[in-house]
Amino acid sequence: MRPFIVVEKLHIDVILGTDDLKAFRAVVDLDENVVTLKSTGEKFAIGSPRVEEMYSSRISSTVRIRPGGQALVVTEVQGEIGEDVTVLVEGLVDLDATVRVARSLCTVQEKKMIVEVCNPSTEEMIIKKGTPLAAISVVPESAFSASEVSSPVDGAEPFSPEESASSTRESDWFHAAIAASPTAENASSESMPELDKVLETELKVDFSDSKLGGEQKELFSDLLNSFRDLFVETSLKPGRTDLLEFTIDTGDSAPIKKSPYRVSKAEGDVMESEIEQYLDLNLIRASSSPWASPVLMIRKPGGGIRFCIDYRRLNAATVKDCYPMPLIDDILDVLGNAKLFSTMDIASGYWNVPMSAGSIEKTAFTCKYGLYEW
Repeated sequence: MRPFIVVEKLHIDVILGTDDLKAFRAVVDLDENVVTLKSTGEKFAIGSPRVEEMYSSRISSTVRIRPGGQALVVTEVQGEIGEDVTVLVEGLVDLDATVRVARSLCTVQEKKMIVEVCNPSTEEMIIKKGTPLAAISVVPESAFSASEVSSPVDGAEPFSPEESASSTRESDWFHAAIAASPTAENASSESMPELDKVLETELKVDFSDSKLGGEQKELFSDLLNSFRDLFVETSLKPGRTDLLEFTIDTGDSAPIKKSPYRVSKAEGDVMESEIEQYLDLNLIRASSSPWASPVLMIRKPGGGIRFCIDYRRLNAATVKDCYPMPLIDDILDVLGNAKLFSTMDIASGYWNVPMSAGSIEKTAFTCKYGLYEW
């Protein structure tokens, strides 16, 4: 019996030293990516680096989507991909602008998966069979490995990623979106630009590529500065509406609790940095909620790491809302005889809408650094 050391929150299953490899007479074949134990004849695959496996998917059959409608469509993954793997689905960059693909976590089965598609236009949309629809990247299994198994909340069943695939497929197939982070109910004024200081600073407008005349530029600058209080200094200090609150209606569902996923050292560093930033901005606070959704660190194609929260179980328990899509014709009617048009983006839009008091605890997320809520 060889001694071994148990390490808390190790991001891989086991580490073997050269002494152990010699004892097992291990032969490492980097060409075939396998380790052969001469003592037993067994072969094991060498763990591959944590790199993003990128694929694309095409729609399996022609579908029609009514104006302003949504549909769950079957798509087929292009290339060789494993069975029952979890993937992050995103719309293709060069996809037709009239097609919207929901960013979501899906499970691939028999090289097929379910993708949600939206038609924001005022005309019926026809997506033909074989049309490239989404870019998908494999989420490593280690991202779902819980560091410890926590006891389920009273009335709630234990949950694992494998159960997620089957239960989601049976109830609502395996459509599952990683909900964007909501915001805390009460954020102090420290997280927002102070109005007096904002008004003291004049907006600097870049007219380098503009064809406006001198007088028009001056009028435009005056117009923007007359609404100076509507512009934030940075997207990390968003505004806050008092016109509505966001409520998460879970009906009579018991609280859902999941253990945190294990993360690598690099992912843990990014996670800690993001959480500290949210705390500094008073967007989150420590929680004692009976609800808990795990943080999921997703590798970006460029090599970066994205902080996400796996709200799939919460989404599945949420009563679905139905909102009408705005009609482009109605919007055009409002524009009248306008000649100049612009596009504007809400800085960190989800943070602009406060949570209702009864829903804050449902936003709780868990990770190696604790339990927090928005």
